[in-house]
Amino acid sequence: MGTEPLLADLAWLQLHDSAFPSGRFVHSNGLEAWLALHPSAGEPEIRDAVRAYVRGSVATLDAVVLGHAWLADSTETLVRLDHLDRVHKITRAARTSSESCGRQLATVARRVLSVVAGSDYLGLVVAGHTPGNQAVVDGVVQRALGVERDRAIAGAIRSSYAGLLSAAVRLGRTGPMRAQQLLFDDTPWIADLARTAECAPLESVTSFVPELEIAAMRHETTAARLFST
Repeated sequence: MGTEPLLADLAWLQLHDSAFPSGRFVHSNGLEAWLALHPSAGEPEIRDAVRAYVRGSVATLDAVVLGHAWLADSTETLVRLDHLDRVHKITRAARTSSESCGRQLATVARRVLSVVAGSDYLGLVVAGHTPGNQAVVDGVVQRALGVERDRAIAGAIRSSYAGLLSAAVRLGRTGPMRAQQLLFDDTPWIADLARTAECAPLESVTSFVPELEIAAMRHETTAARLFST
């Protein structure tokens, strides 16, 4: 499949489609609680918060780990990457979001994407023998589908940004057309983050978004909520 770019592109689009049941769009990663704490926040503040999460966590941790998972040549390496990713997620909400989406993606991929059905690593994820962070699972699945490494990294960053903007729309704090405009206008920014993540060594991984992380911890104790995290 990797020898046919068009097929790989179509598979890439399928993975990032909101209809693909991987759970990518059921988490707000603290944004729901942050919006509740900032009822007067307008579009500029919301955009800054969303960009801070993508820039300070996704692009510097998950996207880097995904890139190295794409390159990994053994199940043991993938398991080590999985635990490395988990160590850098300091809140339970962050771990829950990453691991639940990763396990769901692994489960769905093994059932509907024949090229990954025999993956030992995905089998360990589904069996619960390794955390199954979304970044690592994504790297494994997208490489098997023939998706180029740079596109896989860019897709993860873009989907995270799109998911948070979608959360703001569903929470009634911005409009759907405006969210799409922001997503389009920030395409060069996303591309820059992706290019940096593509070259980043594992030793550089970090995640630091304190305001949203604190909000995510508050979210855990909220009785009425729309998103899982």
